[in-house]
Amino acid sequence: MKLQDLKTVAVIGAGDMGHGIAQLAVMAGYDVNLCDIKAEFVERGMSRIFASMEKLVSKGRCPAEALERARNGALKPFTDTAEAVKNADFIIEVVAEKVSVKESVLRAASEAAREDAIIATNTSTMSITMLSNFVKKPERFIGTHYFNPAVLMKLVEVINGDKTAEETSRFALDYAQKVGKISVYAKKDTPGFIANRIFYPAHIYNCACIEKDGVTPEDIDASMMNAGLKMGPMELIDYTGVDITASCFDYYCEHLSKEFCVPKVLADLLAQGKLGKKSGEGFYKWVDGARPAISKEAATGRYNSDLFFYVQANEATKLYEEGVCSLEDCDKAMKYGYNTPGPIEYIRNHAAEDVAKALAEISEHFGIEVFKPTKTISSGDYK
Repeated sequence: MKLQDLKTVAVIGAGDMGHGIAQLAVMAGYDVNLCDIKAEFVERGMSRIFASMEKLVSKGRCPAEALERARNGALKPFTDTAEAVKNADFIIEVVAEKVSVKESVLRAASEAAREDAIIATNTSTMSITMLSNFVKKPERFIGTHYFNPAVLMKLVEVINGDKTAEETSRFALDYAQKVGKISVYAKKDTPGFIANRIFYPAHIYNCACIEKDGVTPEDIDASMMNAGLKMGPMELIDYTGVDITASCFDYYCEHLSKEFCVPKVLADLLAQGKLGKKSGEGFYKWVDGARPAISKEAATGRYNSDLFFYVQANEATKLYEEGVCSLEDCDKAMKYGYNTPGPIEYIRNHAAEDVAKALAEISEHFGIEVFKPTKTISSGDYK
């Protein structure tokens, strides 16, 4: 299928991510079938879409005609997956990150879909190849990982499964552009895909600094805000959810390396029920949900913000060496997925031998192999 043949998009899952993905499709001019297991869930999702589009219209960021079209039937509600997908050209599954739930939905969608339909899964962690086992035509199955909130965040990761056809990949990349997104392309299925895979070694580094060197979360966040980040990495864990971050660590621990197992400092917070913003306390106290006041003056100089980017760049070169993606896409993923500088661009402003030496030193200091410099880093071939 080519993008010009696309008329109807079915979005299965009307929650936080699903309704945003559906909104993008209807704003791009497609008919959209929005489906969930209960009518009230679908109605809530549609109400949120209309409210969001009204706001965008008032700001001149969405044509009034698009909202009128959505209200007049371009956006249709469904509670039956088979009915929602039977006339769809493109189906996007956006249900809970549980294998059993995704399996049930994908099997039902695949059974009822047209032979030429393309099916995508929105997942931040799960193997696309594994999920492709639940559809009849794995060559027409692909991962499209939107970042939350889907309407506002620019990045979409497009991820191949082992059997994904080139035509399917091209369609997904073209579709991402059509709905106004910047895409990065993971040619191979790998744990964490691109953005999360690159970010998590920095979480390992930061937690090691707290556990072994006694650096405080405030010191880390203040240092990184001084380096240009709008939100420090420890506050980000609180904002995302300590439990969500730990769950991702569990997945990477199982599928990538034991060095990605949940750091003790996170495990301790979990044991105390301190989940971050959602529980009112994590690394920080969130009074009435308000962001903690972190002064940039809290930076003591004990934390080296360069190393935050060094370990990310090192992981990015692993993806490059594995043939997953380009170094350019690694930088795009971090810029538009995490709103941080591109780590490869960052280290290009530093001497290659200094980057490699620093990585080797922290690998030895913490006893963590993940930080060991790659061949690309050691040779300076990223320059």
